[in-house]
Amino acid sequence: MRYIIFILFALLAVALPSYAAAQDPSGDPFPGVPADSIPYLSDQQYEALFDSVPPITGTQTLQLKVSPVDIDRDKPRQPVMHYYDKHGNQLETPVRFLADLDTTTSVRIGPAYPLYNGVSVGVNIFDPIMMIIGQKRFSIDLHADVSLFNWFFPVIELGIAHANAWPDDGRTHINMKPTLYGRLGFNYNFVYKSNPAYRIYLGFRAGYSDFHFAATSLQAGSPYYDIDGGKPLDDVHATSWYGQAVIGIQVKIYKRFSMGWSGRYGFQFKTKTSIEKAVPWFIPGYGTGPLSATYSLIFTI
Repeated sequence: MRYIIFILFALLAVALPSYAAAQDPSGDPFPGVPADSIPYLSDQQYEALFDSVPPITGTQTLQLKVSPVDIDRDKPRQPVMHYYDKHGNQLETPVRFLADLDTTTSVRIGPAYPLYNGVSVGVNIFDPIMMIIGQKRFSIDLHADVSLFNWFFPVIELGIAHANAWPDDGRTHINMKPTLYGRLGFNYNFVYKSNPAYRIYLGFRAGYSDFHFAATSLQAGSPYYDIDGGKPLDDVHATSWYGQAVIGIQVKIYKRFSMGWSGRYGFQFKTKTSIEKAVPWFIPGYGTGPLSATYSLIFTI
């Protein structure tokens, strides 16, 4: 019994000084620190402090406020170092990249060039070249177009033609004196946003010619043989309205000089002759059939 009493007294001797220090505000719980620099809060102040802090849940993160003074909007942007490509593969050498993307800027739709872009003048020498290899009909024309937006090209073509040939396997001799013809139309350039010196276009022409021709030395089998009992047709007057669908290209060769090629498919609107059955073999500006071609040397002003 006396041993138990002795242990209790020993425990009291140790616990009482600690309890007294905790209850005595004049104690020194922070040795070496001036007492007037240590804040003391009452129990009520501690409870109010912890109650003002909201609990952090699993979906919340700690947000740090950055003072506006720390954000310098006038500071030049610095390139960003990229260590991976767009597929996520690591680059052998990092790349610096700086880009300004303005998502409010709309894409410009429409012509890339101003309304007026000059005049081009050319000469079609396809038939003179073909005469070198034996063609017996001839036509040559000058043409001019105006470039509008490098997109739309009004065209005028004026030429002269004549023929001195033996068609139908030599059963007819066709002679036509030099005759004027004219065509009006337009071209539509598909590459209107590219260099104006190069064109790929579709177009249309409407043509007219007024001419005279003779069909002589008629033999059996000639389409003119039975018109007047085999007599030669010395002077047949004809007029023709016709159209042509055009596809072509034009390329620059030197400074303002270009070359152009076109293929054409023609169709007659109306052709009249002074002798009803005397259908002309050759129509100036149209040719002898629906298919024709041009090769032009062009100068742009």
